[in-house]
Amino acid sequence: MMRDIIVKILNEQKKERFLEDIEKLGLLQFMEMTSLSYTKIWSITNGEFTNKVMIDFIKNIVREYGSFSVYDIDEDPIFYYKSGDTYKEITYFSYQRVSVNVFEGNNNLGDFHVYYENLGDDMLTNVFELIIKAYESGKLENI
Repeated sequence: MMRDIIVKILNEQKKERFLEDIEKLGLLQFMEMTSLSYTKIWSITNGEFTNKVMIDFIKNIVREYGSFSVYDIDEDPIFYYKSGDTYKEITYFSYQRVSVNVFEGNNNLGDFHVYYENLGDDMLTNVFELIIKAYESGKLENI
């Protein structure tokens, strides 16, 4: 019983230390310094990353690999919004923002841009998870 309590306290301290270090260093640098996979880091931290950490990670990836589309990494676009016949999806990632393609029926109406800071929490998490997946799978090496 006492052992379980001690283990729980130590795990909580480890989680807090990881989150503090990730906040200071950035997730990409933390991963590179510790050689830990995102899956391992997530299992320790429960994925409790701030929006700042996720945005910094995305920007660091784009800085390192250049801007890219979902098609460059063999992924599907990220659903953004649907209303009636209008459908919007995220298809491109640049340093400051995403590009959202707009379709009405079968017609492509073009795109508009949204800064990462202006994405809702769920949308930012979707973008972050797609990019972390591409990073860990090595798909970014081919763009």
